[in-house]
Amino acid sequence: MKEFRGIALHLLFWTVYFGVNLFNELYLSSSFTAHPSTELLLDSILAQLLVLAIKVPAVYYVLYSLIPRWSRAPSRLWLATEFLLVFFLLLLCYRGLVQLIIWPYIVRETPPPLSALQYTARFFYSLLDILQVTGIAAAIRLFRLRIAAVTKEKVLIKEKLQSEMQHLRAQINPHFLFNSLNSIYALTRSQSMAASDATMRLSNILRYTLYATEKKLVSLEEEIKTTLDYVELQQIRFADKVRFSLTRDIDDVGACITPQIILPLVENAFKHGTSGIVGPVEITLRIALKDDQLFIELHNPLGSVPLSTDSGAGIGLANMQRRLELLYHDYQFSHGQRENSFVVELHINLKSYADIELPDRRR
Repeated sequence: MKEFRGIALHLLFWTVYFGVNLFNELYLSSSFTAHPSTELLLDSILAQLLVLAIKVPAVYYVLYSLIPRWSRAPSRLWLATEFLLVFFLLLLCYRGLVQLIIWPYIVRETPPPLSALQYTARFFYSLLDILQVTGIAAAIRLFRLRIAAVTKEKVLIKEKLQSEMQHLRAQINPHFLFNSLNSIYALTRSQSMAASDATMRLSNILRYTLYATEKKLVSLEEEIKTTLDYVELQQIRFADKVRFSLTRDIDDVGACITPQIILPLVENAFKHGTSGIVGPVEITLRIALKDDQLFIELHNPLGSVPLSTDSGAGIGLANMQRRLELLYHDYQFSHGQRENSFVVELHINLKSYADIELPDRRR
C-alpha cells in the first residue's frame, strides 16, 4: 500500500508538471492561439514527452543518487564534479533532441542558423528548464525527508525521556523505602505497639508508590492522603519531637497532578529537618490550588547535616527538578536557606502538563 501511494504521488507530480508545461506551450504560441488545431496539439504533446525523457532521469538522479550520498560523502568535491558532468551530458542530449528531432520532424522546419551567443543563450535556457523541475522535485523530497527526520527525532526523544522518567522514579522509590524502614526499625527496637500501625501505613504508601506512579496522573487528594500517611508514619517514630502542620486552600481536590510531587518534598523535609534533633522541631506545609495553579510551600528547620554536603538530599531535589522539566512546561521551583529554615517553593500550572511530549524548541 505504501509503495502504491509513492508511485501515485510520482505520477501525480509528473502529470501536473506535464499539464502546466503543455498549457504554457500552447497558449504562449501565437500560431496555436490564432489557429488552434488537433495537429498542433499532438505535435506539442509529442515534443513535451520527448523533452520529458531528458528531465525525468535528471530528477531521479538528484533525488535518489545525489541527495542520499551528499550527507555522508567523504569528499563532496567529487560529487559536485559528478553532478556537473551528468548535467552537462543531459544538456547535450537536450539540445541534440531539439536540434535533430523536434525541429526537423515535429516542428517540420529547418533549424535556423545560430551565432555563438545565440547558441549559448539556448544552452542556458535548456539548463534552466532542467534545473527548474529538478529544483522543485528536490525541494519536495528534502521537505519530506525533513518531516520524517523530525518525526523520528520526536519519537526518539519521547522514548529517551520515558526511560529517564522510569530511572528517576526508580531512584525515588528505594530512597523513600529506606527512610520508612528506618522508622519501623526504631519502633520494633522499642517493642512499640505502634509498629503494626506503622507497617500498615507503609503498606499503603508502597501500594501508592508501586501502582499509582505507573499512572500518568493522579488526583491531588490522593497525593495529599499518601503524604499524610507518610507524615503519620514519621510522627509515630519521632513522637513529640516533630510537629507537622498542613494548611490547605484548594478549590478542586480532584485536580490531577503527576504522582509523587508533594511526597518527595515532605520526605526530604523530614529527613533533613530531623537530622541531629535535640528538641521539638516544626515542619510546615502549605498547599494552595486555584484555577489550576498549584502552590506548595514547605519549611523545615536546618538539621545538623548541611544540605549541600548530603548527597541524598541533593539527589532528591535534583530528581524533582528534572521531573518537573520533563513533565511541565510552566513551573517555578526554588529551594534554599531562609534564616533558620530550609524553604522549598513550587508553583505549577497544571494545564501545562507535557505528557512526555516536549515542544520543538527550535521554532
